[in-house]
Amino acid sequence: MDVRQGKFVGVLDRKQVPSVKDFENVSLPKPETIILPNGIPVYIIRMGDQDVCRIDVIFSAGRYNEEKTMAAVMTNLMLKEGSSLMSSSQIAENLDYYGAWLQTSASFHNSYVTLYSLNKYFSETLKILDSLIWSPTFPEKEFEILALRRKQQLMVEQEKVQNLAAQAFFECLFGASHPYGRKPSIESFDSLTRNDLLDYHQEYYIPKSCMLLLTGKVTDEMLVGLFESFGRYSSNIEVTKEKEISITMSSDREIWVEKDNALQSAVRIGCPVVGREHPDFVGLRILNTVLGGYFGSRLMLNIRENKGYTYGISSSVIGQQKGAYLSISTQTATEYTQPLIAEVYSEIEKLRKELIGEEELSMVRSYLLGELSRLSDGPFSIADAYVSMLANRTTFDYFEKQADSIRNIKSEDLLCLAEKYFSRDVFYTVVAGDKF
Repeated sequence: MDVRQGKFVGVLDRKQVPSVKDFENVSLPKPETIILPNGIPVYIIRMGDQDVCRIDVIFSAGRYNEEKTMAAVMTNLMLKEGSSLMSSSQIAENLDYYGAWLQTSASFHNSYVTLYSLNKYFSETLKILDSLIWSPTFPEKEFEILALRRKQQLMVEQEKVQNLAAQAFFECLFGASHPYGRKPSIESFDSLTRNDLLDYHQEYYIPKSCMLLLTGKVTDEMLVGLFESFGRYSSNIEVTKEKEISITMSSDREIWVEKDNALQSAVRIGCPVVGREHPDFVGLRILNTVLGGYFGSRLMLNIRENKGYTYGISSSVIGQQKGAYLSISTQTATEYTQPLIAEVYSEIEKLRKELIGEEELSMVRSYLLGELSRLSDGPFSIADAYVSMLANRTTFDYFEKQADSIRNIKSEDLLCLAEKYFSRDVFYTVVAGDKF
């Protein structure tokens, strides 16, 4: 406090509106690249002041190619349940002792293992990571426990209307026999065995299908450790090429999934769109943001704020490697189901008939550029961005090109995209819930 003037120095004047500034160019640091002796590429982002690092291990080993349903997911989950060096409890205890954190996940086309570690314990935690990836034991007891737990989770999930609607929606878009449209089943766990996981691991967890991303305060000693661990493995097994599985879209455009005594109905509305490699893809994502991609979107303002039909409604454009789609999802009371659906299609039709105002488009631009700017909010956010680019096989300037498209797109461009892709007869409407 400045006693002479009797006021606080440096206190914000809350009556003064803050200045508005444009976002600077979205630019991610370019990674260094080294190749291990066995051909594994390592992408390195040296950033941060803290002595911590993150290593992402990405395998081209997802659900798309699995012969036995749930093999990819269960193989990935079981990695930390025991290795040739230590049991599951020892893995957990050692990671906890070294202050490290490990997570695993599997998507349609990739499996991921991510390790966060203090730099001073990197050599110790790398040994753990090395052993559970390259020499997991898939112990029978842990497999049975995990399979039973996942089976029970699936039984619970299958009772929820939002999951029933999602399953029916993807089956409409891709077909019941396509990996994107295939429903997980309780029987999948009954037929899956430990040997299936061993076979899957042997076929897909190989150096030729592996990529590494090392982020943080990276030292040369860490890279030496990678050469000595991940670089020493070799395999004569070739990468299994992904099958070309035909997509069979449903001829029925409106699907009802009955769920007696459901308190709410779940609604899914959407259509197939072009993929990431198409020049219209980014424009569709911008158009989708106007429709339902953020809290100030048209669907939220109309259906939530004005009509009160739901607590929340959102839409997204998802680009998978073998197909992309627009999906609108929400839940509502049974009596509002039909009015809600009518309002959704009304908002879609407006996008096809009317230009988006410059004020609204400016708001959407700011929102999207703000989301992109968050990608550079520290080394681990940047790591998330690069994992996404590596997993989706995009170039490393992917997000920079998105930012350019967001800045330069015009209302006329979005109107053309809506007319081209949002015709009423390409949409599917799926409702799961009690009769209305």
